[in-house]
Amino acid sequence: MDGEANQLRRSLGPAAIGAQAVSTVGLTLTAVINIPAAAAVAGRATWIAYAIALVAIALVSETLVLFRHQPAGAAGIAGYVEQGLGQPIGRLACWALLLGYGATLLACLAFLGFYLEALLSRLGLCVLVFRHGGAAADLSAINPLGDSSTQVRAGLMIAVLSSIGFESAANLGDEALDPERSVPQALRTAVLVAGGLFLVWSVVLTEGLNWLPAASRFGLDPISSLAEQLGRPGAGAWIRIGAFLCLFGTSLGCLTALTRVTYQLAQERVLPANLQALHPRWGTPATALNASCWPLVVLGMALLHHRFSANRIYDLLGGFGVLAFLLVYGLVAVAALWRPLQGVGCQRRRGVAGAALVAVAAVGVGYGSSLCNGQAGVLLDFTALLALGALLVLRRP
Repeated sequence: MDGEANQLRRSLGPAAIGAQAVSTVGLTLTAVINIPAAAAVAGRATWIAYAIALVAIALVSETLVLFRHQPAGAAGIAGYVEQGLGQPIGRLACWALLLGYGATLLACLAFLGFYLEALLSRLGLCVLVFRHGGAAADLSAINPLGDSSTQVRAGLMIAVLSSIGFESAANLGDEALDPERSVPQALRTAVLVAGGLFLVWSVVLTEGLNWLPAASRFGLDPISSLAEQLGRPGAGAWIRIGAFLCLFGTSLGCLTALTRVTYQLAQERVLPANLQALHPRWGTPATALNASCWPLVVLGMALLHHRFSANRIYDLLGGFGVLAFLLVYGLVAVAALWRPLQGVGCQRRRGVAGAALVAVAAVGVGYGSSLCNGQAGVLLDFTALLALGALLVLRRP
């Protein structure tokens, strides 16, 4: 194929890059789905899981910013791994991103028809919760020797999953008009805006959910039940509409990133070369989009047909996606430590990347230990698919 004809077109400004990162994170998605799910396993310790995740993700974000003078392109943050650790490891990281975005997209698709919600509705609910009794933080949950440490580890998966997508801004490096400025700006904005909101919601909404009977608290739509209990009849319909729109936006963001990763792997000949074909008018990887999207839609329909609940699909695939992203986040930190970076002092590089690596490793160990208690199959499946990716990479000449 003509390599010049298959180059992505630079056409996206800072606002578009930022919108990609924020929309893929899915702010409303966390209020409607993730925090109730985290509260079901972590209880009042939910806010601690989100605080830990925020620190870890913020450190990862700053590590990605260290690479601002070396835009990653369609490979996303896997491109940073390649710059520091070489092509084979970089291609394997790209494969891990393929697994991560694919699992996250499928998890979102499974819930797309169930939840509808709006960001302002979530903020209004927080005000009502404060008015009806405040949100006392359970500081005793910090005790690492108490039972709450187990709850925090169980909640870490969902807390990290809530922030996945901020790094998708890096996938648009080849299409950004000013990647050295717009990509770092998008990374920081997505983490700080989303992380701050998530931390507040994890305190307030967890308190409100405790007012519900167990049947409603662990149901498919606990936030709508909470709105009804707070005297807002009919709010559930608006909540579902907003959640549908948010899920749709998050799914599009994941698909955008997944498409670019597929396109990059095709360019690297890890996947079939015809997947790198671009749309003749728009210059976007349309072939990779179709090859990524429709199999996941069919798989999602098959899972639902076989009576897998949306909650179950989201839990399994969300955990799978978190494993993939934690691996790549860790590899990026190692890459930053391994090789000097243009325009970055040695002390800053080692401090930021070293702290990020420690934080990601701690989260990974905490989440991995919870997986071993009942969900070891997720870990085994991820390892098997990662091994398949390694075989494909090794076959590449």
